[in-house]
Amino acid sequence: MKIIRVYINKKIANGFIELDQSQTHYVKNVMRLNIGDNFNIFNENDGEWIVELLELNKKISKVKTLKEIGFKDKPSDIWILFAPVKKLRVDFIAQKITELGARVIWPVITERTQYKSIKESKILSNAIEAAEQCGLTFIPKVNKIENLEYILDNWDHFDSERTLIFCDEKCVNNPKKQLESIKKINKSNKWAILIGPEGGFSDKEREKINSIKNLSIISLGPRILRSDTAIVSSLSLFHSTIGDWV
Repeated sequence: MKIIRVYINKKIANGFIELDQSQTHYVKNVMRLNIGDNFNIFNENDGEWIVELLELNKKISKVKTLKEIGFKDKPSDIWILFAPVKKLRVDFIAQKITELGARVIWPVITERTQYKSIKESKILSNAIEAAEQCGLTFIPKVNKIENLEYILDNWDHFDSERTLIFCDEKCVNNPKKQLESIKKINKSNKWAILIGPEGGFSDKEREKINSIKNLSIISLGPRILRSDTAIVSSLSLFHSTIGDWV
């Protein structure tokens, strides 16, 4: 039987915890749990716990903690910077970034970004849903959407030791060998992957990207990939080469 897991955005400790209206709706109407049933709750600060459903009302329910399970490992220290695309594809991107493993999800506005009305709260809700379904206890931080030019101009301020991996469709190198080579010189083991918009980066943006001190440029193969595919491919490549799959 599949374990039911619910993310709780409050302190979890031995004792009693109230679930809010949306969580109550989920356990009552979606999962159809009854008084006395057990399920799991979790968050990134307190880990995962087995709880028993004690009260079940229309808007609020109450659980009792039974056993602390603990934490799942955090993913490698990798940020994902991407230019938002259509709404449903942004939802998919948030879920896949969480499943594959990243510390930060950061939507950026480029000169060719078409979809700019993005809600960080929606990205976060999709990340939480993915964590609930995939047995994770870590939720990526979702940064406020920001202009790429501003981020690049202030890269040293955000993290001067972090290596920016630029997935360039014009690059023809062997990405695994490139990642392995920069792993040897990146002592901080902190990374960020930059994925461009549909239509690619402008010449001005490329010039700014190439001015970053800690920069590595990699290829994602001989075919042009859509943004969501490129994110999945780049994260899979990163983890299987120098991330937490090795």
